[in-house]
Formats: sequence, C-alpha cells, structure tokens
Amino acid sequence: MGMTKQEYAYIGIDLGTSGCRAIAIDDDKQIIASSHKSLKQAQAPSSKSEQDPNEHWQIVLDVLSEVIHKCQKLTIKAIAVDATSGSILFVDKHGAPLTSIIMYNDARAAKQSDVIADIAPKESAAHGVSSGLSKALYQLEHADIPPTSKLLHQADWINFKLGAPLAITDENNALKTGYDPIKRYWPDWIDTLIDSSLLPDVVPVATTIGQLSNHLCQQFNLDYRPELIAGTTDSIAAFIATGANQLGDAVTSLGSSLVVKLITKTPLFVPELGIYSHRLADYWLVGGASNTGGAVLKHYFDASQLQQLSEKIDLNTKPLDYYPLLSKGERFPVNDPHLEPQLTPKTDDVTFLYGMLNGIANIEKQAYHCLQHAGSDTLTSIRTVGGGAINPVWQQIRQSKFTIDFITPNQTEAAYGAALVAMKTMR
Repeated sequence: MGMTKQEYAYIGIDLGTSGCRAIAIDDDKQIIASSHKSLKQAQAPSSKSEQDPNEHWQIVLDVLSEVIHKCQKLTIKAIAVDATSGSILFVDKHGAPLTSIIMYNDARAAKQSDVIADIAPKESAAHGVSSGLSKALYQLEHADIPPTSKLLHQADWINFKLGAPLAITDENNALKTGYDPIKRYWPDWIDTLIDSSLLPDVVPVATTIGQLSNHLCQQFNLDYRPELIAGTTDSIAAFIATGANQLGDAVTSLGSSLVVKLITKTPLFVPELGIYSHRLADYWLVGGASNTGGAVLKHYFDASQLQQLSEKIDLNTKPLDYYPLLSKGERFPVNDPHLEPQLTPKTDDVTFLYGMLNGIANIEKQAYHCLQHAGSDTLTSIRTVGGGAINPVWQQIRQSKFTIDFITPNQTEAAYGAALVAMKTMR
C-alpha cells in the first residue's frame, strides 16, 4: 500500500471593528471551513473609539475553535491574522493589556499628530490622527505606561495570545506607526517622540513568527503545533484575496469611499495626495482614497432605489458632468480641501443617479491616471470589491472608461487573503 498524502489546511483570521471572521483553505486554495462572530454593539459615533482587547481575543478564540473543529480530517499547517491598520494598545512585559485598543477611527490624537507633523518626514505614513504613532503618543500622555511596556498593533495582540513571542509585528501594520518600509527599520526621528524600546520588532509579511501555544493545542485537541505566520492589514488582506498578484493588477473598492490600489515595482509616496505604498512580497502596493463613493449614493437613495433606478438608465444618452461628494473637500486624485460637490443641474432621479455613477467612474479613471503619473507601473487589469461591485450598470459605465480588462474576483474576504498569507502564496 502507498502512503497517504498529507492534506493541509491554512487558516486566515480577519479581525475588524465589528467582528471576526476565520476561513480555512486547502492546498488547492478552496474554502473548507469558515466562521464569523460579531463584537458587541459599537459605541455611538464620537472622537473616541476604544475596544476591549480581551473581548477581541475571546471572539478570535470562538471563531478559531469552530473552524479548527471543521478541519478535523486535515492537518492545520499555519495560521495568519489580519486586522485594522493604525489600531494599537500597550501591554506590560508579560503581555497583559495596560490600555484598551485605540481603534483606527479614534480622532483624539490631534495634538499629537501636530507634534509628529513637525518632526516626521513628509512621506511618512505616521502623519494624521489616524496613525498608530499619534495614538501611541496620546496613550503615553493619558495612561500609566511603564518603560518595560510594549506597543502592539491589533493583529500583534492576537498573535501573542495565539503563542507568538511578545511584540512582533509585520511591515504593513507597522507603517502608520512610523516604520520606514524602504530602509526597513524604525527611523531615528521616532526616538525624539517615543522610547524605541516600547516598539515591536518588525518582520516581513508571511514570516513564520512562532507556533500555536501548547495550551491552545490541548484546548483544540491537536497533537501537533501549527505555525503562526505574520499577517497584514485588513485592506491588504482583502486585496490579496482577489487574486491580484502581477505588476499592473489593480483593485478598486467601491465601498463608502472610493479606494484604488495597484501593484508596482517601486514604492510611491505622495503624502499631499494621500498616496502611500505597502510592501507586497518583492513588489509594492500603491494606493489612494477619494472622498467620493457609495456614501454619496446612499445619502440620496436606498439599496432598492439604487437597483431600480440603475435598470432604467439609458447608457446611449450623455450623462451630466458631476463630481459627487457629500461635503466640501477632496484628498485624492486631487488635493483640494475647498473643492465643492458638483451635483447640479438636478433633474429626475434616473438622470441624477446616472450622473453620479458616471462621475465616480471618472474619478476612478483619474485616480489610476494619478498613480501612473506619479510613477506606478502601467495599469493592466482591475478587480472590483465592495458593495458597488454588484451593480451591473455601474460596471458597464466604469468599463467604458478603460481599455483594460475588468476581472471578477472569486474571493474578496480579507480572511481568505489572510489564509493565502498563511499559505505564503500572496503573490
């Protein structure tokens, strides 16, 4: 009798602000198990956005337990975690939380971001109230943080609880905390703001950083120890999930805002346009985000109206020339804080929606032109994710603006992308 081929599973964990999803894939990249659980109801909108790290860990434990149970006939080879970019906490030298997790959308660190603006190079991703470094400085001023403590990102905290050594992070999560992705170190200017001993060690995405702890292996009834693999941010995990992996491949996210990302050979940093680059294996992922997007559409129409009105659009007619924004100001592909929304003249609802869909498509085209003008590789394909991806009329309008292929991705879940990272096949 021949030996039975070992069959492996790779698990990706995606932890966001509203919940956690885990997906397991096999050697053929097919989904074999998944689980999702929601966090407690988020707090009311305000400048403060904090969450309980222990609740985060518990929800990860719940979904991971469920997925591992569904993979009993397979050997779990590796686990990788993605989480929100710029969400941080401090822990003591034993890894016990000293603070809540200040989430990516917390806006209290305005004073600290002003301090960073005076010191950090303009191309650093540490600028702005949403940066991990701004939040870290805020915490250092408002909490008792001993010098033996460590700063962790949301994903680092979960990796530690899974069994990785304390205070290891990946290059993508470290970016907004001031890490230099080109020279691949914490730059000297950070030392003027924060004791560098508080910062985590940084490794490339997809680096093996440890093994699942013995305690958890016993809890999950595993007689072996799966590897723990350094993950990435949630948006990059979602990009990886689409299968975009060649130079010139791009992903447009049609969510509340319009976000474009493109694979290129060399990094681009145009901070005045919000253009930053993340490492993607031996390539770079360059991108930018506009203030236009689905939030403008939803301000005027609900989901059923959008569907019904879209079906009535006559694509043979000329659309109105709009620049759809909810309020004054744009950041990318033009940087103009005083740019006014252009949504007139307004006639009937069908014509109005057609003008907005066409306007957002024009901004998307301009966004990719902006990236290429800044020095990116030539755009060769676009995959689409987000709620707007399911509108076929909008897809036709967008496709008419480009001569390259629009590819429908089979997967768009960040947890699936994290599973690919666990498999070390992100490119």
